[in-house]
Amino acid sequence: MMKKLLLLVFISSLCLCATAQQPDTVFLKTLLQSRPDLFGNILKQATQNEVQILYTQIDRDSHNNPHFTSFSYHLNPRHYFYPASTVKLPTLIFAMEKVNELKIKGLTLQSAMLTDSCYAGQTWVTRDTSSTNGLPSLENYIKKILLVSDNDAYNRLYEFVGREEINLKLKKYGLIQTRIVSRLAVGDGGGSARHTNQIRFYNGDKLVYTKPALTDSHDYPMYATENLQQGKGYIDKNDQLVMAPFDFSDKNNYPLADQQTVLKHLLFPEVFPKEQRFNLTNAQ
Repeated sequence: MMKKLLLLVFISSLCLCATAQQPDTVFLKTLLQSRPDLFGNILKQATQNEVQILYTQIDRDSHNNPHFTSFSYHLNPRHYFYPASTVKLPTLIFAMEKVNELKIKGLTLQSAMLTDSCYAGQTWVTRDTSSTNGLPSLENYIKKILLVSDNDAYNRLYEFVGREEINLKLKKYGLIQTRIVSRLAVGDGGGSARHTNQIRFYNGDKLVYTKPALTDSHDYPMYATENLQQGKGYIDKNDQLVMAPFDFSDKNNYPLADQQTVLKHLLFPEVFPKEQRFNLTNAQ
């Protein structure tokens, strides 16, 4: 009984180290200040240049258990920066999880994935010339994201998982500062971002699963409160120049600390309790 108790305490301490450690805020600043010839301009204009640094050192003990020590400079999750393609990694993880959790006979990452158009602005997909058989699939979309950061591939996974499920998953894994609320590079936002397409999956001519068109009625508050208005002008969806700062308040948000948390979950699942681990197979 005592051995089990000690093991539980040990595992709990590992989990706390993985999730609750506060970064050292002194080391990186001291390091940067020690080389003004290299970093002087960064220090002078850190806020203006939107500099945020988060470095995590990984050490392993005699039992090969990883331990994390984090160092930060100017880290501020309330100060917004556009996450761009970084939102693709959690989305593709959730897509693989969804296949595993649906537990539908015949549904795999390799199943042909035919996307319908059900709402204004949506597009359909029945062919993929980059795949070996000419058909789209979750597997090939994931490959395109990881190899060339393909925006359309991300959009198809966003549509498969669904906006509501993506944000429920973020909350489940403790990524409370993050929200993923839109597709990329297609002017998505407002009502269109809430709607995701119907998708049919086939093995040969056999229909194995239909993901219905979904509408997400929920709102996900923006965690960042600073720097949401940026720039002096932008090109709008009609290709017209608008001479005003661009408003990022309805865009995706994915702060650095949450990005590292996703990497820890993915690369070091053993330091998290089972219910906090991604539902992925060893092959995935």
